[in-house]
Amino acid sequence: MASMKFTYRSGQRPLDGYTLKRGVGQGAFGEVYFAVSDGGKEVALKLLRGHTDAELRGVSHCLNLKHPHLVHLYDLRTDARGEQWVIMEYVFGESLAGVVNKHPTGLPKEVVREWFAALARGVGYLHNQGVVHRDLKPANIFIEHGHLKIGDYGLSRRISGSEGGDLSRGVGTPHYMAPEIKNGNYTCSIDVYACGIILYEMLTGVRPFNGETPLEVLMKHYIDPPDLTKLSPAYRAVLGKALEKDPAKRYATVGELAKAVDEMFGARRDAPAVVPPLPPGLTPTLPRAPAPATLADVPASAALPVAIPVGVPVKPAAPPGPIPVAVRDRLTELAGAVALTPLITAACTAPWAVFQSSVQWSLLARLFLLATVLAWAVVLIGRLPKRKEGNPWGRRAIQFTVGACVGALAFWLDGWALPTGTTHASTRDLVLFTNHRVSEGTLSTGMRYLFYFGLAVGACRWWRVTDPKRRERVRFLPLFAAAFWGAVFLFLWPSESAPLMLGVSVMVIASVAAQAASPWAGAPAKWRA
Repeated sequence: MASMKFTYRSGQRPLDGYTLKRGVGQGAFGEVYFAVSDGGKEVALKLLRGHTDAELRGVSHCLNLKHPHLVHLYDLRTDARGEQWVIMEYVFGESLAGVVNKHPTGLPKEVVREWFAALARGVGYLHNQGVVHRDLKPANIFIEHGHLKIGDYGLSRRISGSEGGDLSRGVGTPHYMAPEIKNGNYTCSIDVYACGIILYEMLTGVRPFNGETPLEVLMKHYIDPPDLTKLSPAYRAVLGKALEKDPAKRYATVGELAKAVDEMFGARRDAPAVVPPLPPGLTPTLPRAPAPATLADVPASAALPVAIPVGVPVKPAAPPGPIPVAVRDRLTELAGAVALTPLITAACTAPWAVFQSSVQWSLLARLFLLATVLAWAVVLIGRLPKRKEGNPWGRRAIQFTVGACVGALAFWLDGWALPTGTTHASTRDLVLFTNHRVSEGTLSTGMRYLFYFGLAVGACRWWRVTDPKRRERVRFLPLFAAAFWGAVFLFLWPSESAPLMLGVSVMVIASVAAQAASPWAGAPAKWRA
């Protein structure tokens, strides 16, 4: 993403009524931006490039289509320069390609079952509207909170027989292109074939046909049979029929394929539907109607949350929804965040040295070290297992402990050390187990450090600051919150030892560093033109 050069920058308004926030993707057919309307609606704006006529025709076919498993197209607009823009739904999530890449041996069977059923419903709805997608692939399928949505269907066409011309040839991605596309055939069969490829990839983690060049991959689609030995015997018959070279030998519709997949996973048509308990805090969105016997019997227009498998008893231990990230990936992300944090805190501390020449270097060093340690701690506790949002006191207790440790470090940096003798001893001194004495004033200063940072850190909701799915990488509201709580507890600050603003500055700089360094998946490169 860093190397991409977009036509427009953040804050510009090339289309009346919308402000661009950032570019999120580029391709042969245009650029995609994350934008916000004047009314506050978050959308994706696609600036059309290249074969504009082909895309405009596809968008016109799909502009009024509405389905829970399709990315919604809202409008088609022309700006003052005569350029065409597509206004569409912005999906906060990850592409299916990204999920598959993290699971090289295939996804869990229950997840494949849920997501493929949703994919079939979305594709079946397009076919019922007389539209063929033409470019089904994991990179064009997105997962938002466990819910699957199909994107990039603006390049689709009306279902038709053989057509000539350049526009009908070579459209799509070679790894997912049915053999009959070479003749310009755009019928449901090419989407059925692509769904078979996607199912194979979800089950095994690899594609059935690969090669050094796109032409080599296409030739394998035309000639070579798929390698089904990577699949369990129960799955081979279904995948073999879905990937037949002759479209007449494939499943006639995506609904037939979905029904076969449902039976492949062991569903019985006479089995009652069993819906597992919803996770705490998740509100069911199913209509109040009897559940269908199998997933394949669900109408194409029905809205079914992907996270709720229907039609087969599900073991309570099987967690619905997104798959957890691999431990290795989490450690890599954490190591990168730890390495980046000191650079950000240094950048935030540097202006003090430039514009406030009277500030002592020792004070700046204390500010840098305390902010870095606090930001490290925030990043680390942000990777702890998720807890219930309705009961955050466990998190706050951990944060209070972390803050108290930062306060102990601040106390030590203030120059405190254990006394080496008993001179000027007082009966009010605290006698440690080492027989060292701590004076009443020293103890008071230390406790004020501990409680100041403990309470200020414990009051902030740091788990939202480091949430990988936050909408923006760095937000101003957490900075204000850190400054607010830092100011609220200033009555505890030992002002005789350090300036009042040192504590507040540590809180704010740590909030900036924790947000900027924490992993962020709010705007992945998931849109392709």
